Amino acid sequence: MGKNKQALCTICCRETDDLIIASIRGEFDTYDVFFCRGCNVGITAPVPSHGDLKKLYAIGGYREKTGKRFIPFVEYFILLFRHMRKNRIKKHIKTGRILDIGCGRGLFLNVMKDDGWQVAGVEFDEDAASSAASYYGIEVISGEPHTWNFVPASFDVITLNHVLEHIPDPKGLVAACNRLLKAGGLLVIAVPDLGGTQAQVGKINWFHLDVPYHLYHFTNKGISSLLRAASFNIVGKRHFDLEYSLFGWLQTLLNITGIKKNMFYEMLKAPRRWKTALAGASKKDILLTALLVPLYTLVSMVFSLFESYASEAGGVVEVFALKAGDDTK
Repeated sequence: MGKNKQALCTICCRETDDLIIASIRGEFDTYDVFFCRGCNVGITAPVPSHGDLKKLYAIGGYREKTGKRFIPFVEYFILLFRHMRKNRIKKHIKTGRILDIGCGRGLFLNVMKDDGWQVAGVEFDEDAASSAASYYGIEVISGEPHTWNFVPASFDVITLNHVLEHIPDPKGLVAACNRLLKAGGLLVIAVPDLGGTQAQVGKINWFHLDVPYHLYHFTNKGISSLLRAASFNIVGKRHFDLEYSLFGWLQTLLNITGIKKNMFYEMLKAPRRWKTALAGASKKDILLTALLVPLYTLVSMVFSLFESYASEAGGVVEVFALKAGDDTK
């Protein structure tokens, strides 16, 4: 299967026929994931067209107009997680000007603004950028990196939280971050870890695979190599994230059990989406979800802690890197 199929890695500009996951059904097409052994990354093929990508991320599809996608209970924890992210950044740089690329609703930037930071954001969808800017009163622009009008070397911190895997040209985006950061500036990138235990166990059922939204699938080694090649010095890594590691295991285990794929995740979204979430689900799916979620939550916590701290191969990896060429702390 797939002997004649190939995918182009835009990081090294080479084609690979190393098929690792085949025939993933998704919006618009059936997709495969190939692996570039030179860059240590997975690649989704075929790549959705520009028009299909716009449809995937449009308001009303990927996100709500207010940016809130989940039930209030979940939204409370999302806000808590954004404050935790702020605190992690402040261990490296106390304050300054921050750019959040792929800022979504703008919630994280609003948290940083309230803490005294100068903030700016990028959303690749124009409507999403406009909604975030108006909702929180912050600067959010849209478009590709070559259209951004930010002054070079004008940011102290740039963050890409689970964004780089969505980008057709991750190498180009990391280079753009380098241009926009001040000497000694901090780049924070979080991505799912294709080389982690969670991905290896879940395979096609891995929650964070998320094809076709994820165009690239990074490993710990792959993201590190990409940053070093772009003249960044890695100063810290995290392999455990309460927001992504725990739920990644939980939904992956439910998927492996045979319950409708990602049904529980969809059920946590805004009530108007529940009809879609339960469409095609059987009574058995609903019953098993109710019975297994408490058990799998405990199992997921154990698995998350073990893979992250014992094997350093978590479901996600967050990297903290300083722009090379300066000893600024």
